[in-house]
Amino acid sequence: MDFGADEDWPEGHIIVVPHAWRGDDLWIDMQVETQERIGAILCEMYAEFLQQPLPPGLEKAILSLETKSTMRRQEC
Repeated sequence: MDFGADEDWPEGHIIVVPHAWRGDDLWIDMQVETQERIGAILCEMYAEFLQQPLPPGLEKAILSLETKSTMRRQEC
């Protein structure tokens, strides 16, 4: 890989890329690296989120909807 793929770009920094460089492999490498980093962070956040218990009110609402859905299927 090129320079961009090997460079450890600091998180939270905005990198300004001149229009003339945007067709360059460095720019593409920077985009791919950033997208991969964002994807990994989102996966981690969602994994943590899914392990949290549901609030009692939400759990009750879901059970109510599931019960109504099951009853409607049985009527058809």
